[in-house]
Amino acid sequence: MTAKTTRVCMVLVAVVAVLALPAFAQFNDVYQVNYFSNNNGPASNPDQFVRIINTGQVGSPIDSATAHGTICADIYVFDANQEMLECWSCPVTATGLLSLSVGTQLTQRTLTQVTPTTGVIKIVGDAGPAPSVCTATNIVNPIPGALRAFGTHVQAGGQITETTFQVAPLRTGPGSEADFLGMACSFVIYLGSGRGQCLCPNTPA
Repeated sequence: MTAKTTRVCMVLVAVVAVLALPAFAQFNDVYQVNYFSNNNGPASNPDQFVRIINTGQVGSPIDSATAHGTICADIYVFDANQEMLECWSCPVTATGLLSLSVGTQLTQRTLTQVTPTTGVIKIVGDAGPAPSVCTATNIVNPIPGALRAFGTHVQAGGQITETTFQVAPLRTGPGSEADFLGMACSFVIYLGSGRGQCLCPNTPA
């Protein structure tokens, strides 16, 4: 085998190896995280709230061709043991505000039927598989900068504070965080038989 042939073979092997790697992509500014604490569920007084704003990246409130700029807020709720308890996806039109109660909409129907005192809330801004079609079980079209989220917190002593959700990069592909969130949500909804689903506004209990 000549030196030239050897080099060609090495290049082909390298190309095949690259093609065999899992297809990953990383999206910035589509994934936001925050915490909740001192949560007592529906009896919580005061309650805690998550407020999500659609920044208008995919359309305007009057643009029916883009479903009025709707972005899906894929929401995932975890307890302090890193167990996903609830998930769902809520549509938010452009420049719209979505307000969710931690006590009555995000932790009331947990898979374990236990109300977590402390936990983590994760949100992904996703255009969904089609305009106004939202699903938290499959993150298909993350949109950078689409959502901004804020959360109130009940601190020790009863003080109320509010913080912005922190933005983190989101990887997609086999074995990625996006893949895990979608699959875990599918299991939660399947095993819950009606439980494990967050309540969006106008969603029947």
